[in-house]
Amino acid sequence: MRVTIVGCGYVGEALARLLGAQAQSYLTLTTTREQRRAELESLGDRVLVLKASDAPALKQALECADAAVLCMAPGGDRQVDAGVYAATYRDSITTLLELLPELPQLRQIVYTSSCGVYGDAAGGWVDERSLVVPRDAHAEVLLESEHLLAQARSDQRRVSVQRLGAIYGPGRDLSRRFKALAGTTRPGDGQSHSNWIHRDDVAGAMAAALAGAWDQTVNVVDDQPWRVADLLDRICTAADLPPVQWSGASPEATPMADRRISNRLLRSLGYELLHPTLSGL
Repeated sequence: MRVTIVGCGYVGEALARLLGAQAQSYLTLTTTREQRRAELESLGDRVLVLKASDAPALKQALECADAAVLCMAPGGDRQVDAGVYAATYRDSITTLLELLPELPQLRQIVYTSSCGVYGDAAGGWVDERSLVVPRDAHAEVLLESEHLLAQARSDQRRVSVQRLGAIYGPGRDLSRRFKALAGTTRPGDGQSHSNWIHRDDVAGAMAAALAGAWDQTVNVVDDQPWRVADLLDRICTAADLPPVQWSGASPEATPMADRRISNRLLRSLGYELLHPTLSGL
């Protein structure tokens, strides 16, 4: 199979390593940064530096591909505004749709979205059939991008949208991520749920979608949602740090979306999680 991974960042690189180890694919890898070319060259057969919204460049990346994996992400670690989200996701997918008549051999598209599109469920369980109500402009862009990509589905082309939980893994371990909160007082009560997925399971689910020709929206989360307060307590206790305190409801604070994301469909498709619950705590 000839696979193009559009966006070889944290999860795209993991997928490239996984597919490369299986030695069953010709891999084209893309990045937006020239300085990443050298490190990606050892992982794929071809590396291109491009923005996915650049039609000629994206066509070059996809011209021989049987499958495309879209795992673009805004660059950097800081939160970006909704306009950057739109340029990253919506504009790239719009460009892909325009190119599809020239890419008849492209039979599979896998796209990484986010469970953030679900909005709040008051702590209840949600699955792929649940009402989708984005709470902010970022989630609205992600949902719009999903709807756009659905136009690519046909009798000859499958589309798998993978809605990801919060990603952790090598270089993004939870202790380093949250221990700065130790001893602080946070608004609210910490009883909202968070939903997680290990980076290697994101890569594994994408590879499974390619191998199994998935053609649906799938939540990619682990088995156990965590209440935020419980998670922070566990992290602080393990590091022998003072606990996080909670101030209760605050009129100035926007409550976190509280939902427990079901991975039942992911399991039913045959994917076995490498990390069924948070590891490294």
